[in-house]
Amino acid sequence: MATDSQHTLKRKRLGLELRRLREERGVTRNAAAAAIRGDVSKISRMELARAYVSRRDLLVLCRLYGLPQQQQAELEQLLVDKRPRHWWREYTDVMNASLADFVALEDDAAVEREYQPMTIPGLLQVLAYTTAVMETGLRPLAADQIGSLVALRQGRGRRLFEDPVLEFHGIVSEAALHVDTGGPAVMREQMLYLVEMAKLPNVTFQVVPFQGARRASGTGFVTLGFTDPDDLDVAFIESIGGMIPRDTKREVRLYRRLFEWISTGALTPDDTVALLLDRAESLQ
Repeated sequence: MATDSQHTLKRKRLGLELRRLREERGVTRNAAAAAIRGDVSKISRMELARAYVSRRDLLVLCRLYGLPQQQQAELEQLLVDKRPRHWWREYTDVMNASLADFVALEDDAAVEREYQPMTIPGLLQVLAYTTAVMETGLRPLAADQIGSLVALRQGRGRRLFEDPVLEFHGIVSEAALHVDTGGPAVMREQMLYLVEMAKLPNVTFQVVPFQGARRASGTGFVTLGFTDPDDLDVAFIESIGGMIPRDTKREVRLYRRLFEWISTGALTPDDTVALLLDRAESLQ
């Protein structure tokens, strides 16, 4: 059975192809909407992968765009029905749409790069640290909601250990090591855990020191890359409202460059481990 993440990727690829074809043929959204007997917003949602494309609508658009049979058949392979159930589906009551898309895509990604200015990346958090983050967030949450979000974040971490393992590169500013999240005991546990995680062959972890703060960014963001070259990379930025997707080639390229720029001002992985050990020692 296909995973949620594969469904999401197929929908995105189909939406991009439909938009490309419409623009190449010089067809307006109004004309495309009239052909499928829908409205302009439906065409927009289909092209942005925010609405499912029915087989009927696809065939109508293929005729409108004058596609040969072979190309039409290739697009039909990207059609998906309702989403299958997967491990994170039990947490949908505490996830908004953008977070659900992010988790699905992350589960299928081959490479993930994350920068955080004030917190430890979610995949590298210990349980007590995650719980403390959830309890002190801007939005008050009920105990059961906190429990679900903590379990969700812990579940995401399996990608660092289970095949196919995720190649992860995380960077934080040194300030993230000094924010008192959960108290000294929790922070010490977190520092030592980062040291252990940094030993994994698929994990790279760096800290931007206070002296290199000009290389830091004030906003956290994540980029995801995939094995299939047809699956375009995506980026997400964090805001009070949650994870905001940025999936145009230009936007993804911008965040890739920003990540590389930040990494050049960060400590080497070995020097980062030394800093983490010093920080853990100071918390005893």
